[in-house]
Amino acid sequence: MNKKPIFVAAGLLGLVVPVVLVHAQGAGIGVTPTNASILVGQTQRFTGSSSSAIGTIAGGGYHTCALMSDQSVRCAGENNWGQLGNNAYNNSSTLVAASLAAAVSVGAGIEHTCAVLADGTMRCWGTNYVGQIGNGTMDGSPVPTPVQGLSTVIGGAVGGFHNCALLSDKTVRCWGRNQDGQVGNGDSTTDARTPQPVSGLTGVAALTAGGYHSCALMPDGTAKCWGRNSRGQLGDGSSLQLSSTPVPVSGMTTAVALSGGFYHTCALLRDGTVQCWGDNDSGQIGNTLAYSSVPVTVAGISNAVAVSAGAYHTCALLSDATARCWGRNTNGQLGDGTMTNSSSPVPVSGLSGAIGVAAGGIHSCALMPDRSGRCWGWNIYGQLANGNTTDSSIPVNVSGTGLTWTSSDTTVATIDASGRATGVHRGLTTISVTDSAGNTASTALTVRSLESLSVALAGAGVGSVSSSPAGISCGTDCSETYLDGTAVTLTAAAAPGSILTGWTGCDAVAGLTCTVTMNTTRSVAATFARVYTLTVAKAGVGGGTITSSPAGISCGTACAAPFIADTNVTLTAVPNFGSVLVSWSGCDTSADTTCTVKMSAAKSVTATFVGVPVN
Repeated sequence: MNKKPIFVAAGLLGLVVPVVLVHAQGAGIGVTPTNASILVGQTQRFTGSSSSAIGTIAGGGYHTCALMSDQSVRCAGENNWGQLGNNAYNNSSTLVAASLAAAVSVGAGIEHTCAVLADGTMRCWGTNYVGQIGNGTMDGSPVPTPVQGLSTVIGGAVGGFHNCALLSDKTVRCWGRNQDGQVGNGDSTTDARTPQPVSGLTGVAALTAGGYHSCALMPDGTAKCWGRNSRGQLGDGSSLQLSSTPVPVSGMTTAVALSGGFYHTCALLRDGTVQCWGDNDSGQIGNTLAYSSVPVTVAGISNAVAVSAGAYHTCALLSDATARCWGRNTNGQLGDGTMTNSSSPVPVSGLSGAIGVAAGGIHSCALMPDRSGRCWGWNIYGQLANGNTTDSSIPVNVSGTGLTWTSSDTTVATIDASGRATGVHRGLTTISVTDSAGNTASTALTVRSLESLSVALAGAGVGSVSSSPAGISCGTDCSETYLDGTAVTLTAAAAPGSILTGWTGCDAVAGLTCTVTMNTTRSVAATFARVYTLTVAKAGVGGGTITSSPAGISCGTACAAPFIADTNVTLTAVPNFGSVLVSWSGCDTSADTTCTVKMSAAKSVTATFVGVPVN
């Protein structure tokens, strides 16, 4: 195709795309988060900040622009009006940096480009013969120029020859060509060199702009459009040639996203289907009608997650990360390896794992998980950004884009092309990211594990065990998991009539407590024994003392003590001077001054002493 057609890409700014600012850890590259920690089986998404990593991609009429993860903007393709923003007018078949920073979204029109900045302002560059730069003049600029009067922009849309901005109060302002009412201010004869309020439009959720029309998505899933309607692109079912104020799209109640093409519009619905309306001379609304002034469902699309309308074609990203396109295919912009138009969706050849799609004028692009781009279609100006100007009917790689992620120890954690790490085993690994220029940044990732601690209650006695940190309460809950490296202190409590006799499986024991460090699965047992009380009494007119083996009785002072069940206790009597032991009672066996009892129950023993004359 040698003659330049007149059309607009679906160069949408839409709602602001959040961009995380990170500190560079290498030349022009950074990684976030730093020093992350996850558990085995958990995942952690890492983000690389680099001028090689695409955040979002937008297709213009004859150029392509990308918002990079470092918040710079880079563009490729036609530059005769300075639409690449690099203060030059030479076409480029590779991405070149526009002269601005801190962008949060970008959109491309026919021969101009706009970006929303982090400070809520908006800048545009390129052609300006109908005021589309919005700086109050009609002079074009090869460098980004501030749009007048905008300081609270949260999103926007770039159309063929006009633009719109969504403000923080959810109102909309538009500027540029207005011969069809696309600025939405009630006028259809006067171009606007500065932003103008769209009449009666509040509470807007998102915007899109087509060739000569604009549309707003409302929070309740409805949509409103304004501007040229010669082929039904406003979707209101009327035969009006234009509307200079917003009109409701007929029957639209569940839209979640909108995209404006040159003379058509499409909507992604909540159920994953796509509806389109407007001109259909090449099948771009997905059927064989000449056009439709009301939305019609695109057959064969049931699981879409995004839609993008180009000049005379449309593409949808599906939930399986593939893409399908339909409509005009004169230069391979459908990406199916042919140049045959299709009124029904066809799969983009060899494209899998895509996370974004953007339909341009006569080309299309996709964003891949590694933050590289792939484009296909018309390439006479280098808009495919692959280093040459040869058309391609299948996706080709955008030069100088993408990140490569590695883990220094894949037995600890693996990481995929998108920067998502998965914990495999307890340990430490280094996550590194390398961009297309060879710059590298890295950070540590600690993978920790949850280790199981189980407690058993052993012996004939009764008791319980509790833990600090909390978790174990055995009797009822005798097993718990703890983060590896945690020191757990177990404390035993014997029930009445029982006693703790010992621990097994501990790292350290101190009385009723047992300490274990959770570096692996651990098992601990607390043994409780049944105890019975032995009571000793002394009778008679004499006196003496009685002691026990095992120790416990020292009667004298301690005449009762508990003993473990079935323990054989030997009592020994020592008469006072002038007294003699004359008998025992309650013993199992006795011999002279000793008495033996087996503690099969609570027992009572009496030792009788009598006095004897002392010479």
